[in-house]
Amino acid sequence: MSSKATLTAVALAAVVIIAAVAVVWTSGHGNDGGNTGQTEDTVTDALGRTVAIPDNLDNGIVTIGSTGPLRFASMFDVFDHIIEVDRGDIVDSKNGRGYSYAFAYDSLDPSTQSHPDNALDSATVESLVKKGPSLVITNESVWKNYSVNFGILARQCTVVVLKDQQMQYMTDGDGSLADYFEFNVDLLGQVLKKKDRASEIISGIEGILSDLRSMSGTSDKNVYIAGVTISGSNTLNTTFPVYIPFDLTGTSNAYQGSTENKVVLRVEAFTTMDIDMMIVDPSSSDKVGEADSQYLMEYVYRLNNDSDPSNDIPIYITVPIVWDSVNYDCALASSYYVAHLVHGCLTDQEVEDRILHIFEVFYGEEHGAGVFDDMKGFFDGKSSANGQEMPLLQEVVIEYDASAGEYRFAAA
Repeated sequence: MSSKATLTAVALAAVVIIAAVAVVWTSGHGNDGGNTGQTEDTVTDALGRTVAIPDNLDNGIVTIGSTGPLRFASMFDVFDHIIEVDRGDIVDSKNGRGYSYAFAYDSLDPSTQSHPDNALDSATVESLVKKGPSLVITNESVWKNYSVNFGILARQCTVVVLKDQQMQYMTDGDGSLADYFEFNVDLLGQVLKKKDRASEIISGIEGILSDLRSMSGTSDKNVYIAGVTISGSNTLNTTFPVYIPFDLTGTSNAYQGSTENKVVLRVEAFTTMDIDMMIVDPSSSDKVGEADSQYLMEYVYRLNNDSDPSNDIPIYITVPIVWDSVNYDCALASSYYVAHLVHGCLTDQEVEDRILHIFEVFYGEEHGAGVFDDMKGFFDGKSSANGQEMPLLQEVVIEYDASAGEYRFAAA
């Protein structure tokens, strides 16, 4: 063979070797956003990307984004594989996050097992490349805000993107579970190789929705939801124009107006509303002492203590549904309580039994069984620390503390 022919053969062999290496590298890692068609070993995520399913989770799971990734992943009992999360999921856990009672995410070390909330900065990319997790889970909006860095990361490890959560609904027009919810559960069921668990979650939630539909009805009671949590806790004049538990139970919202995620009312506007009942989010206990809350409480206190019982506004403490977007388990729990209050269905014990079932559907019997008791304990402690009594699923009254010159909530 001539020297020229020898060189040509060597060059061709080198090309083949390089191509083979590239194939091995690509098959063992995520991709940078191209969609090459789903196979049995791949999934198509929320961005239409074809992503290889990891062989195993031995190197752990990382979630990036406070509004969905860890919330959905927790339904699959993967706590033992979680190696890094948003910082807030460790240092600001509990509150209305059902999953943070089911699993001890606050036991993770924020200095080595967290990154900034809802972000993928360059330092985090570098750190994650060194860790080499088996799987990174994020959601659409976070990816789009940091698309360049995610593109870099996706060349080094498997990154799967979930659909964004929706604040105002969890069902479609026919009352069945919303498409975005089913998509995320199905996607993780495939990626985590837990398809049976995904089917179990969806069928369990559909059963809960069906049960709620059987209790839904019409009522002439106008209900005001007060002190809702969104972007942190809020004063009692903050409300949700669209509130999932009202939607699921056919309850009339006392506020009629904007359809934004939240509305902060002028206290004067509150006094002109037709309100038959007030439901309070206990996350607001740290805002009860603020001026707007105090003005609102003074107005209701005077109504409830005048000589005309027909204008009284009874007050109840519900299960909070938002902390870093909607916690759908808590939204369903609150729905049962609203149905009980407005439509007169279910005893107190039946409400609690159904709430226990919700958390077991979401997290399994082992991890879901203690969620609601722990949540009640957390909010008892939080409200007490703020000088309030706001026990979950109970009626409260407004008292005036003359020595402090403040109105406060007390158990009825």
